[in-house]
Amino acid sequence: MPQKKVIGRAALVFSRRALALWVAALSLAAWTASAELRFDPFLGYDDILPERSWFPVMCEIFNDGPAFNAVIEVTAQDFGEGQTRRFTLDLPTNTRKRVTIPVFAAARTWNIRLLDEKGHVRSETTLQPRRVNKSGLPLIAALARSVNGVPTLPDISGTPSFVSGDNKYGVARLQTALFPDNPLALEGIDVLYLNSEKAVDLSVGQVNAIVAWLQNGGHLIVSVEQLTDVSGTPWLRDLLPCTLSSMNNVNAHEALQDYARTAVVVSDSDRPRVQRNPNRNGPNNRPAQQQSAPTVNYIESPTDDVQFNSSQMLVATAKLRDGNILIGDETTPLAIDGLRGRGKITALTFNPEREPFLSWKNRPWFWSKLAEVPARAYLEPTGMVAASGLSSDGIFQAMIETKQVRKLPLGWLLALLVAYLLVIGPVDQYWLKKINRQMLTWITFPCYVVFFSALIYFIGFHLRAGELEWNELNVVDILPDNQRAVLRGQTYVSIYSPNNAHYALAGTEKFASLRGEYMGYGVGPEGSRVSVDQTGNNFQGDAFVPVWTSELFVSDWVEPAPLPLDMTVRRAGDGWEVTVNNGLDRALPGVQVVLGERICTLGDLAANETKTFTVQNGQGTLINQLAGQYGSLFRNAVQELRNSFGNNSNPIDNLAQATTAASFLTYINNDAQQGFNNFSEPSNLDLSRFATRDYAILLAWDAGHSPATLNQFTAKRVHRNTLFRLVAPVKTS
Repeated sequence: MPQKKVIGRAALVFSRRALALWVAALSLAAWTASAELRFDPFLGYDDILPERSWFPVMCEIFNDGPAFNAVIEVTAQDFGEGQTRRFTLDLPTNTRKRVTIPVFAAARTWNIRLLDEKGHVRSETTLQPRRVNKSGLPLIAALARSVNGVPTLPDISGTPSFVSGDNKYGVARLQTALFPDNPLALEGIDVLYLNSEKAVDLSVGQVNAIVAWLQNGGHLIVSVEQLTDVSGTPWLRDLLPCTLSSMNNVNAHEALQDYARTAVVVSDSDRPRVQRNPNRNGPNNRPAQQQSAPTVNYIESPTDDVQFNSSQMLVATAKLRDGNILIGDETTPLAIDGLRGRGKITALTFNPEREPFLSWKNRPWFWSKLAEVPARAYLEPTGMVAASGLSSDGIFQAMIETKQVRKLPLGWLLALLVAYLLVIGPVDQYWLKKINRQMLTWITFPCYVVFFSALIYFIGFHLRAGELEWNELNVVDILPDNQRAVLRGQTYVSIYSPNNAHYALAGTEKFASLRGEYMGYGVGPEGSRVSVDQTGNNFQGDAFVPVWTSELFVSDWVEPAPLPLDMTVRRAGDGWEVTVNNGLDRALPGVQVVLGERICTLGDLAANETKTFTVQNGQGTLINQLAGQYGSLFRNAVQELRNSFGNNSNPIDNLAQATTAASFLTYINNDAQQGFNNFSEPSNLDLSRFATRDYAILLAWDAGHSPATLNQFTAKRVHRNTLFRLVAPVKTS
């Protein structure tokens, strides 16, 4: 066959194949272009972020294109390089996934990206909250049946004009599809309203998160839509403090009117003074001029509603199980309170999302009192509510700070500077003039610089160089759950690094996440750099520590476990009878109990020992005295950490007693002379609200042990300690 024909046929075959490949590529490109990839991130609770707390970033992804391995990256943007959190998941074709990423409130602006396995950005968005809920104001969220059924709060006429729109204090409306299933992501909520109809739609993970949040101090308000909602939902039926039977129409609603009349009322003399330009002065400065808040009309004094009183309202018949009647009487209870661990559940035997309650003009005041909202929430812009200036993280950093690092006193630094100036100036000029070699200054001056640089390095090396050190302090709250417990832990870790290095950390508990040091002053940057890879509900962390410094990192975690400690307290005459069971395989020395406002030392507990102690009224030390002893010590220690120069001593030596004092920040803050010297805690650290005659608090120091395994590297120096805390109600004989 001629060579030209062979070449022609080969070219024809090649061109046909090229055409086929080209058509296939166009088809693939067209199919890929038509494939849908939707990435919808949601910030916080209805775009409301809490201060100094965890909150969720919910992401909903729908992939109708080619399958790929995705990475969701959440980065704080307000203060330069901040914390970074990543969540890895696979996205097959035609799949929809929702994920919850617990994030700590360290910024107002968040960048959220969806990346593929090659690091290419598939979707990116930047989100800002419509409001930041200030510390001291309860964050109220609602899983309501309808939009109109969301709890409303009083709208005070005469409120400053800048307290409007997104600045106005309000309620976050949540959806069951986007409700977190991680209890850490719920910690920013103080009060949660749940309609029984929505309870049916919650998944097992969401229910477990709500129960864990409730046990740790949340306030859950449940309204009854239908009896079948409760009877057909076992977890809700068992959680309520009452049993429900039939539904009846009730005409008189005087009990609700009386409850609304006693809502918090602010008189003209009690109204706070509002700073007009909050950004003009720093947090430590007093405003140059303050003006009183405008007059508030007396809508804050609820009035009777004749139409509401005369209308029928459907109410469920309730029989008390372990609760107390909050509104109504034994015949017709309208609201029943019950304790659940450290939290409280309120059962409303009626549906506040239906008439006539929905149109009741005192309805906002009812919700305001039920949620225990302070009056200042309606009179101040949410951005102007004063935030505490110091963070409790600084207390723990001062307690576990390495003692290898010493600071150069300021006087020595000034002396070194004066000596340097004298040598390069008068001394150099004098002796060169004396030997008549002034031109040698071109040689002597660099020698002086090299000498003093070496001297400064030697001094710094002598003061700050050391060995890799791991200092760990755990604050573990025991939340009893039948014969077992749920442990809510905060692991404070200080890593001292002899060089610039990254250290691997990991949280293996059922729910765990990692953050840097919270610096205080509302929403602010973290004081340490950390990157977190969330693997489901656990994490792998990368912590960076600069040379010759120590950095604080905090792991918040939740873990079911056998009951390590148990306590029963009964009133006995003029005192209490305290029975403590040590379920650990090691002894606990110097166990303490808080009864009333006093801390009493019970004594030692052997391993697996149960012992009964008798505590008399007036025995022990007042918490106020302990707060007065440690308050100024904490403030000085935290401020010293922020200084580059200072003395060479760590004033906090008794870790057990100091950690006990840090558990009662309200008493320490009451001792402060100025508000910016108050401490704010980034979690449920403060137990002051339980220091009453109705509760007892057990405090057990477990030296040398830790319930968590966080470090994934070996340090030459390791210190671990744990404070167990257990809150139990006081029973009557």
